[in-house]
Amino acid sequence: MRRVLLTVTLILTVLLFSSCANNSPSINTPKTTNEIASWPYPYVKVENRLYVIETDENKVELVEKENIGEQIGTVEEKYDFEGDEQTSQATIVSNYLKKGTKLFVIKDVDPSVHIAFEKSEGVFVKATEESAIPKESSAKE
Repeated sequence: MRRVLLTVTLILTVLLFSSCANNSPSINTPKTTNEIASWPYPYVKVENRLYVIETDENKVELVEKENIGEQIGTVEEKYDFEGDEQTSQATIVSNYLKKGTKLFVIKDVDPSVHIAFEKSEGVFVKATEESAIPKESSAKE
C-alpha cells in the first residue's frame, strides 16, 4: 500500500513540476507569431504625425484621383513587431502599409487632418490623423 501511495505521489510531483516549467522564449530566440504587435489600429506615421487607416471596407473613404495632390513620400519601413518602432530611423513608417506605398496630400484638405495613400494603381484611400478621430465615450449618460 505504501509503495502505491509513494508512486502516485511521485507521479503527481513530476506532473506538477513539469507543468510549472518556464516555457518562455529566451532573449536570443527569434520572434514568433505570438509576439506579433497588438497595435490598437493600423496606421501610417509621417515624421511624428500618426494617421489611422480604416480597414473596414464599409467605412473606407476613397479619394478621387483628381483630388490627389502632391506626393508626400513613400513608406520607408513596415513594422511587423512592436519592438521595431524603437530601432527604426525611418521618418515614414506603417504597421499596415507595405514598404514603398505612396502617400499624398489631398487637394483643399489640411494634411494635418487627412492624407491619402495609393492602395492599388489609381485607387486612393483617406487616412485620418489620430487626434482628429472622435473618441468614443465609455460612459453613457
